[in-house]
Amino acid sequence: MRPTFLAFLLTLSALAATSPATAEPDMDTVRCTAIRDAAQCVSRPDCWYDAAGGNGCLKGPRPDENPCQVHGSKSVCNTSTLGCTWNEAESKCVRKAN
Repeated sequence: MRPTFLAFLLTLSALAATSPATAEPDMDTVRCTAIRDAAQCVSRPDCWYDAAGGNGCLKGPRPDENPCQVHGSKSVCNTSTLGCTWNEAESKCVRKAN
């Protein structure tokens, strides 16, 4: 009986001595670069997710992207619905001036 009682007391004291599980950190205090989930990253106004560059979640505003830069030929650039035009001097597709 004594060994069972001692085992019970030791188990009880071990459970009482363990610290409670730490809660997940507040998302406002987590650095953008520590976020691995794209949805959590883009839900924060101070972060943006760089899927194309493979860099993950980055701090700061999303840089202004030029959708015309992906067109590599004059024929595709001029028929684009994104408002693009071919720049002969620079040999690249650019946004049309308003």
